[in-house]
Amino acid sequence: MRIAVLGAGLAGVTTAWCLAKDGHEVILIEKAPRIADAASGANGGIVSASRAFPWPSPQMLKTFLKALVRNDQAVRVYPMRWDPEFWAWGLRFLGNCHAASYARLLERKVRYVRYSQEQLGRIADESGVAFHRKQGGVMYLYRTPEALAAGIRKVEPMKALGFSFRVLDKAAAVAIDPGLANAPIAGAVFSTSDESGDSAMFCRELAAACEGLGAKVLLDCEVKGLVFGGGRVTGVETTSGRIQADGAVAALGLIDPHLRRQLGADLPIYPVKGCSVTLPIANADLGPRHAGMDESKLVAYCPMGDRLRLTGGAEFSGYGRDYRPADSARLVALAGELFPGATDLARAEARACLRPMTPESTPLFGTARYPNLWFNVGLGHMGWTMASGGARITADLVAGRKTGVPLDGLQVRSA
Repeated sequence: MRIAVLGAGLAGVTTAWCLAKDGHEVILIEKAPRIADAASGANGGIVSASRAFPWPSPQMLKTFLKALVRNDQAVRVYPMRWDPEFWAWGLRFLGNCHAASYARLLERKVRYVRYSQEQLGRIADESGVAFHRKQGGVMYLYRTPEALAAGIRKVEPMKALGFSFRVLDKAAAVAIDPGLANAPIAGAVFSTSDESGDSAMFCRELAAACEGLGAKVLLDCEVKGLVFGGGRVTGVETTSGRIQADGAVAALGLIDPHLRRQLGADLPIYPVKGCSVTLPIANADLGPRHAGMDESKLVAYCPMGDRLRLTGGAEFSGYGRDYRPADSARLVALAGELFPGATDLARAEARACLRPMTPESTPLFGTARYPNLWFNVGLGHMGWTMASGGARITADLVAGRKTGVPLDGLQVRSA
């Protein structure tokens, strides 16, 4: 079939690859001037299947409600903004913040992200693309013995689900990653199965590999709407003209409201903004060898070749891509605190990262009103971890094959 894939971030590019490998004629459409220009180009870089904790939880309920009255914490909400979309999303989110829902979502999410990490390895092997991949574990850092003890308790449910962790004092952490020698930590939980890499580089290299399989990549090409006939998608209207297609895949992050109305699906996706800074590594001997997370500050870091990426924050403030200078300054200061002398702090590049989240923090797949319009959306805060599994699932659905994991709770519904 001739299939138009809408969006060239992680979801779109991996889907294009899987469809092209299946022999379809693929047209990958992206409104930005380059591949992975939005969330996929500014994320934390960690493939963290072992941290697939659902966002909605009894603890997050307390955090979310506290954020309604104070904005001096990692999660920020602005209740005075009149944003019906946010309030509709927020009510669904709060409706999942209880123990029974959390247990159900945890089992579902872990099953999915474990599969997705396997598929990332499969795509990496099939394509041979380079993306500064670092396997062998990710560090989760704690600054006090009490925080470390709490971190150990936090991962107990994941150990019960089959993930492997090592508890390290500072000396043991430094033995694995000498870059932590000057970090103000008491110890770490080392997740041996997690990995990291540059998702933007992955997307751009994989898009080129898709072209090698005959796919067509259209950049600076905005989707204006879909064309329908006989209850099916027959084409895509774009700023570059109409593109005929036998089917389409919506692999978009944030979806324009006009287009959303055309898609015929219930898509409860809202942007959760984070801030990202990328710094040149000036002295590799002083920098980290593994990616990690400063759990006390809720900031992730990831070495990407000759650069270090740091990301943090969760702000519900609409679709704007602006960020507060204090947010980027905090990340830059943390880079200097964790890895003194490793980076050129004066040359930090900052940007906002809008994560397309569902109220359950899990993605959505399948078809809704139109049988040849497939969805691969809502990858949210774990897009790098979730994308490859969603691509394989989508290719299987297009082909009429059984998916690699059950889709209960992950299926899109008609609007």
